[in-house]
Amino acid sequence: MLIFAVVKVKLNAECMGTSEIRTTLLRGLLCTRLKSPFSLWFAMFFSFFLLSCANDKWEVEPSSVEFDTPFSTLNFIEDIQELPGIDSLALNVLQQKYGAFWVDYSEDILKIGASNKVSTIKELRRFVSHPDTKETLDAIDTTSGDKAYLHSIEKTLEAGFKRFHAFMPKETIPTIIWMPSGFNYAIYPRKEYVAVGVEWFLGPEHHIIGLLPPDRFPQYQQLRMHPDLMAGDTFRGWLLVYFSASGYTGERCIDDILYWGKILWLMKKCLPELHDHLLMDWTPDKLQWAEANESAIWLELQPSKVLFETNRTIYKRWLSDGPFTKAGAIPQESPDRLGIWMGWRIVEDYMDRNPETTIEELFNEQDHIPFLKSYRPEH
Repeated sequence: MLIFAVVKVKLNAECMGTSEIRTTLLRGLLCTRLKSPFSLWFAMFFSFFLLSCANDKWEVEPSSVEFDTPFSTLNFIEDIQELPGIDSLALNVLQQKYGAFWVDYSEDILKIGASNKVSTIKELRRFVSHPDTKETLDAIDTTSGDKAYLHSIEKTLEAGFKRFHAFMPKETIPTIIWMPSGFNYAIYPRKEYVAVGVEWFLGPEHHIIGLLPPDRFPQYQQLRMHPDLMAGDTFRGWLLVYFSASGYTGERCIDDILYWGKILWLMKKCLPELHDHLLMDWTPDKLQWAEANESAIWLELQPSKVLFETNRTIYKRWLSDGPFTKAGAIPQESPDRLGIWMGWRIVEDYMDRNPETTIEELFNEQDHIPFLKSYRPEH
């Protein structure tokens, strides 16, 4: 029987990157014959100094980064409440300003009709004027959609995407779109934009959240409808879609775990100011539990019949949202999606041991062996 602790005392070490020149210098220094205790002490101190104080290539000051095109945000919530009174003109405004997003919004997010039909505008007006929608829009204005709050989230995301741009300067930066999704989508990402259903972040104590049907919105999900999660969820949702074409197959449990791990590793580099528990949509005590029980979790996950399982119905237990991770001997005190967190830990160790690796190389590396060889569970 595995014994799982309830608390922990540990801080994750930040990934430290050193250049080839410094690594070569350090290796040469340590291989030099040392002729005195002072020399040994000096070598140890100098080695530590090089590793600890060297410029981390993943540390980027956002103010030093310039986008090729301006960082853009659009407030669809306001725009659909201020449309021209003539439906054909309103349709033209939405088509011109929102393009592909308007197609997705009308035909997929709300499913109110074809994006090129004037009749769809009538359905949009009906949605906006519905008493439930109006109450939600009023709530958004004073909570997660408050202009000052949205501005703070936009600043966080802009800094994150500036770091991303510094890491991958040739890649496209998305437009951020604030939308009312009718509680259909919290995050709706495309390569060119990421739309955020702002009502999903009203706060778990808001009375509107309490009115949601519990069969569709169980308690654990309602607890995550917190405004503090908006920036992280937005960034993570876009990264998941953006890198999905980079060799991701999802054929085995290990494929999904490592893909998620790469996403979270990069997310932490782009949004270093966010606490680790927010990147997982956990509370601090859930992260503490995972860190305290890392070795025991790994013992449950690492057998080949689990790690290389190809039946998604079986291995998604390690990846799915829920009140806890319903896999193996993992107890109910655990947080959910422990497979994703383990993927993050594995990728962290891999990048610690391979600091010269680029982001492109990280995502293109599909061989699981180098990652598993690098991983050393703690606790």
